[in-house]
Amino acid sequence: MLFAVFLMVTLDVIAKHLLIKYSVVQMTFLRGLFSLVILGAIGVIRSGKNIFRTQNPQWHLARTILMVLSTFTFFTALKLLPLVNVMVIVFIAPIIIAALSGPLLGEKVGPWRWSAVMVGFIGVLVVLQPSSEFSLTGTIYALIGVITYALLSLTSRKLSKQESAFNLSFYVFFGPTILGGISSYFSWVQPNQFDWLLFMLCGLVGGAAFIFFNIAFQKAEASLLTTFEYTGLIWASLAGYFIFNEAVDSKIWLGALIIIIGGIIIVYRESLSLKSSENSNP
Repeated sequence: MLFAVFLMVTLDVIAKHLLIKYSVVQMTFLRGLFSLVILGAIGVIRSGKNIFRTQNPQWHLARTILMVLSTFTFFTALKLLPLVNVMVIVFIAPIIIAALSGPLLGEKVGPWRWSAVMVGFIGVLVVLQPSSEFSLTGTIYALIGVITYALLSLTSRKLSKQESAFNLSFYVFFGPTILGGISSYFSWVQPNQFDWLLFMLCGLVGGAAFIFFNIAFQKAEASLLTTFEYTGLIWASLAGYFIFNEAVDSKIWLGALIIIIGGIIIVYRESLSLKSSENSNP
């Protein structure tokens, strides 16, 4: 999960750069296209054509629709809002996931997990402190992106015992690629050679991130994993400093410390639960 979050921040940094020159729909199309090609090639090389077989086509259809909504709305929010505002809204997702994992997945979300999630969110607010440059339209797009992303994460957990991490990662890109390709036809900007490489990197990093996300959801409950998504703020802060020349002041390190404390809380609690389970089942 930690590595998946790092890859997603890497994708966001590249996308933020490309969205200065290219439209949301073109960004969505090329990111999805390269993810499909790269993941598909890796899947065939490793396991042959049988790897694409699935028992849940209806779920994959629902998930790719969620991916369409999440991708388009998130990239649009990045266009309309400062990055800091978007990230504040995006990191509401762990709370949504923790809240819905009970009624939708039947997971038990106890006070320790709720505490860890809330501690992490406090750390996010300390780091980001959203600016006053706020757009209602951009905020609505970001909220839609957060809700659809949370539902996508929950469906990954729900299908984790029925589908491979590959299928859960591969099929979600069909919707964004098809709709993005149709829409970008009317506003296409020819990329230069360097930007083609960046689009390919987006596909590679984005596809790999989804694979690691889905492997994580196969191995742990959604409400447990959400806390570790906050570590993305640490990578985002470092990227802002070294890539975009943004100053990193004391509140970023304070927020990072709070985020880490949230992770320690839940790791410590889960280790106690595991020991208790092992002792009761010799």
